[in-house]
Amino acid sequence: MAEDVAGSSMPQDIVNTFYSGENPLCVMQNLSEEKSRRKIIIVSDQRLMYFEENATGMYDDTLYAFSRIDSIVFHEGKKSAELKITDTEGAVLKIGWLLNEEAERVLLTLQAAMNDLGTAPVSLDRRKSMFSGEEWTLKKPVDYLTKTVKSDAPPMAESYIAPILPKDEEEEAHELFEVSEENAPGPVVVEAEEMMDQDVVRECLKALRTLYDNHVLTEEQYRKLRLPLLEKLDI
Repeated sequence: MAEDVAGSSMPQDIVNTFYSGENPLCVMQNLSEEKSRRKIIIVSDQRLMYFEENATGMYDDTLYAFSRIDSIVFHEGKKSAELKITDTEGAVLKIGWLLNEEAERVLLTLQAAMNDLGTAPVSLDRRKSMFSGEEWTLKKPVDYLTKTVKSDAPPMAESYIAPILPKDEEEEAHELFEVSEENAPGPVVVEAEEMMDQDVVRECLKALRTLYDNHVLTEEQYRKLRLPLLEKLDI
């Protein structure tokens, strides 16, 4: 069993993952076992996000920009659903703790959000079998792109969509945030941190997320660079 917790308090580790202006539309957490580690799936107006609490009490995340989603299949069980998310690189994430009606809500909310933000309609195919129950398939079209808005919107006022950087800008940004095994984070980042105000910190977090979502930074590099920036925020 899950619970829709949109609008209620979420762990700070998860709140810090949101872009400025990004809004949760559907938030489900597992409540099947009282002592089980918390699992949360979120559909925002910009992304699909999945979090699992680890042994340290922090959260491991799997984040899908809408353009990164290839397909999602929901297979109806007797009570619980199986949700299979496939990204554009072929990686698969399976979620098995949602009830059927909860998985339906996640898919319908996601379809509406992707259609609001996208340049091509996302289809939701429903098929019912006498023996295997109902199966829903959300499929992103090949020509699907996300629309962008001004990146200078005030925090938490307008939606901010992290832009895909042109190749030359992407390489320049990658050099700025690049981390080596011997020296992390680099001196450029350390010097910048000393002078950062809150708005600058948030913009750097957005830039890091853009590089990570577009596979410029590895997860290890992203986490190393993100932590000192989070420590600068007044939260």
